[in-house]
Amino acid sequence: MKKSRRQLSSKSTHRIPWGVKIPVLLSVASSLLAVVVHHNIRISLDLKGTHIDAVFATKDAATSHPPILYGHVHMAKTGGTSLNGILANTFERVCGHKGYSYDAFQDNERAKIKLKKGQAIKPQGRSRVGLKSMKEIGFEECDYVSVETRKGVETDWTFWRDTFGDGKFHGLKMELHVPCRDRLDHLMSQCNYKHQKIACDAETDEELFESVKKCFTYVLQRYDEKLQNHFDVKCFDFKKQFTDYLKYMSGILQKRRFQSIPYVKRETNSPHNQTNECIWGNATVSEKVEKYLLETVPYYQFCDKCMGSDNEIFVGS
Repeated sequence: MKKSRRQLSSKSTHRIPWGVKIPVLLSVASSLLAVVVHHNIRISLDLKGTHIDAVFATKDAATSHPPILYGHVHMAKTGGTSLNGILANTFERVCGHKGYSYDAFQDNERAKIKLKKGQAIKPQGRSRVGLKSMKEIGFEECDYVSVETRKGVETDWTFWRDTFGDGKFHGLKMELHVPCRDRLDHLMSQCNYKHQKIACDAETDEELFESVKKCFTYVLQRYDEKLQNHFDVKCFDFKKQFTDYLKYMSGILQKRRFQSIPYVKRETNSPHNQTNECIWGNATVSEKVEKYLLETVPYYQFCDKCMGSDNEIFVGS
């Protein structure tokens, strides 16, 4: 009976008596070689008594998963929405709060239509998948997971620990990737998002630092140093995420057959003008604030140690 492609892809044994004429053996060998080439089958021949055992084992490299999972710790105001969207539109099996691979093409095509009509492009609809929905879908078909976590709304950094920590997810380890951005620049982007201002004219340091904390956008919730107890945690340069980081991940993730190009950026922040931000023209205040951030925020402490170390991700690492 003729074997199906599925049967040829699995492990099977063909026994051919030595008494068969040589031309027939050559014909069989030629047919097997054609199957090997067409289906990317790895073949080994073993001589056992009066038979030839042909053992077939196949692995389709184009659809294979990497040996570990990858997680993107989406820190607010580090370009994570665009990064998630571009990854989902470019590679297979990306599962993110801001987009999934399986419908990223059509989602971006709809964004193109909105752009032509002059409509605002926001991370809405299929560009924004809630964590509850992500959990209902499951992560079994994901190679790369991007999640925003928010304490009191969905969850905090413990999502990573409780879902993937210590290889508990089907025995697979996960490597976490954290974007790192200049501290003051990151702070001011958060201030702009929350429509807050730094109190450069504050009479006390306490008043100054209170104005800083009002700008924080989940920066204390999404990263915690305890993550390093459960994962390999690596960092990458915020400024190079759409160049070097994407190139790095292209060597790991499978390219999608179809990509919607160009990717339409989903806006989550209005542009901010540094000339309206007092911190840039006040060296005393900027030094105090930068020191405060480094001393009190674990995320900034991590980035300070990680950038420039062996744990920084860059092309060739």
